[in-house]
Amino acid sequence: ANQTSDSETQRLPRMGILQPAPAVVGPVSLAVVVGVIGFTHFIVCVSILANVSSEKSVQVGSVMVSSTLQCVIGAFCLVGIPIIVHASIGTLFRVPSHLTAYIFYMFLSMIGVAVFFMEMAKHEHNCVTHMPDQPGGMATMVCGIPSVGTFFMMLIVLLFICVAIYLVWSMNENIRRRTEMDLFRYQEPLALQAQLAHEAQQYAAMQDRQAAELAYGMKTPGASWSPAPVGYGTR
Repeated sequence: ANQTSDSETQRLPRMGILQPAPAVVGPVSLAVVVGVIGFTHFIVCVSILANVSSEKSVQVGSVMVSSTLQCVIGAFCLVGIPIIVHASIGTLFRVPSHLTAYIFYMFLSMIGVAVFFMEMAKHEHNCVTHMPDQPGGMATMVCGIPSVGTFFMMLIVLLFICVAIYLVWSMNENIRRRTEMDLFRYQEPLALQAQLAHEAQQYAAMQDRQAAELAYGMKTPGASWSPAPVGYGTR
């Protein structure tokens, strides 16, 4: 049993610098946590799709999002919905390939969110001219700096996405290692049967050899002092 566990340990891939999270995070299973992440991401994608407009631009914070860009973001969220559902099924039935595509999609989402926050900080830093509401009034120019709240919100959202990616990746690694352990567990009886069959074949061949030598000694006078010819009595 010790030799088997040692061989299984050698077959498993070595862990790198980043180790996956345990199968149980506090009082909650890692599969439940990944399910909550997928459900939250699903709600976010549906909410963005519900607010996409192909006719007019929408201002989000200090960034003016054009209708074309809204359609691109909506298409990206639309593609993400089946990927999220696919990953949820993979979490439920322990299929690691389903989670791999979702991890890649989350990386792209994180890059998109980071670019959006950078654009927001850039627009907050620029100067904006406000036209007067009444005729004859003077236009005013307002120049500002990125607010602390923008950076704080950016860090919180990006940190949440990074933690979500790490947890989904941990679930993927746990499923892979569990699958490998199950394969080794099923492979062990087959290897043991093959080894026993090989030993039984060697034992039978040795008995046949001894029987042939005994028969050769009984038939040939004085053969007890000389071994049987090579190949005598073999099948």
